Amino acid sequence: MLNWHAKAKRSFSSPTSWQQLPQGEAYCNALQKACAPWLPKILGYQVLKLGALSAEIPTELPMRHQMWVCENISPNLTTPLTPNDTLIQAELTALPFIQKEINAAFLANTLNFAQDPHQILRETHRVLSDDGWLFLSLFNPLSPLIFKQKLGTFPFRQYPTWRIIDWLELLHFDIISCQNLAIKPQQVTLFSPLTLIVAQKRHYPLTLNREKVRSKTPTFLQPAEAFQEEIAHVPLIALKSVLAPSPKLPYYAPHFFRLFRNNDD
Repeated sequence: MLNWHAKAKRSFSSPTSWQQLPQGEAYCNALQKACAPWLPKILGYQVLKLGALSAEIPTELPMRHQMWVCENISPNLTTPLTPNDTLIQAELTALPFIQKEINAAFLANTLNFAQDPHQILRETHRVLSDDGWLFLSLFNPLSPLIFKQKLGTFPFRQYPTWRIIDWLELLHFDIISCQNLAIKPQQVTLFSPLTLIVAQKRHYPLTLNREKVRSKTPTFLQPAEAFQEEIAHVPLIALKSVLAPSPKLPYYAPHFFRLFRNNDD
């Protein structure tokens, strides 16, 4: 069922593994394949995965430090840990990191089981560095899942994709890609069960630099205008004597004389 209020009145329990959800392994495999082409674009060393579902998605990121943040730690999360992985138990609405320290963040259906999705997105924005990547997946509300209120034994929330995109744009995220994902070897349609949003955090300055006001150059410093100013004060009789017909007079002199005669009239 669609949710129009961002913050729910009751808390939700998040699954600790994809295997606890119907067709959970198929969802996990689809997200792994969809995220793989984007992984080489991640620059930096720190990668954050929020929630147990995000932690279970395999990501080939050599020479990266991956941090898994979960509210509840289960044995299935401690088994695949490597020396480059760190498992942290903390609230997703109050991440224990300083600002702009993370280079990429994964939220694999985290918002579908969250009581306060706004706060999770705000915290993700806070810890992400400028130009950091965000990979966010959701259950597609246009799929047959719209008629369900539970996945297995877990109540979950559904959001229209445009609403999540609107939240991200308000946080100065650029939406790089938004695509539906199919869990079976079939063509992706509008009613596929998963949606993957790839976004990048942008930094815009709050103060704009004013345009510099250029001082006007005095007239006497402009040779062309100074010449015209001197000509304007020359009597017409003097101009006639100077511009008298002469075999050495330039061809444009008659036009010059006619111009000043019209002004005098």
